[in-house]
Amino acid sequence: MSAVSPQLSRKERERERHRQEIMDAAMRLFAEQGYHSVSMQEIASEAEFATGTLYKFFPSKRELFREIMVGVIEDIGSELSGVFQSDADPLTIIGNFLQMRRAAFKKRFEYIKLYNMVGNGFGSSGDEIVDTMIAERRKLVEQNLIIQFTRGIESGLFKPVNVEVLARLFEDFCQTIVRSEAIRGELDDETIDSIKDVFLNGILA
Repeated sequence: MSAVSPQLSRKERERERHRQEIMDAAMRLFAEQGYHSVSMQEIASEAEFATGTLYKFFPSKRELFREIMVGVIEDIGSELSGVFQSDADPLTIIGNFLQMRRAAFKKRFEYIKLYNMVGNGFGSSGDEIVDTMIAERRKLVEQNLIIQFTRGIESGLFKPVNVEVLARLFEDFCQTIVRSEAIRGELDDETIDSIKDVFLNGILA
């Protein structure tokens, strides 16, 4: 039997609520003005806190960014991990993963924009903790994809190819779709199916 976590005290709940209010205020300003244009003083004003109080919660804007992104990464990871617990066939699971990933990122579009604002445009935010978490989550996704592609090969559903390469390519493929939708707008299901068909079946006649 697992231990039950003690409930937060009223003071702790109040502190957590204030932290969330600050992060929400920061996200509103980042979305409107861009990360680099927003000061800690502006965030404090938006959240209706004294600047000194803000610094008690978050010593720097970088720390605030980190806390926001850590929460988002954990939420997305939790949502996507459930896809691979299914007993469905590998092709269904892979298709569901793509759809879930699109939905998870679409719901958090402003957070993805924030990551890209802070980063260098090459898949790095410049924050070691955030980037390490993302790398670890991506590795876990690739490991789950390897399991599904291996199942598919063993059942005769897929061609016998290098599953590690296949998993890495499919993960890149999913990221490309998400980025494309962020720039050009959401793709319809027919287009997604066509793209998925090209990935799984190739273009050779």
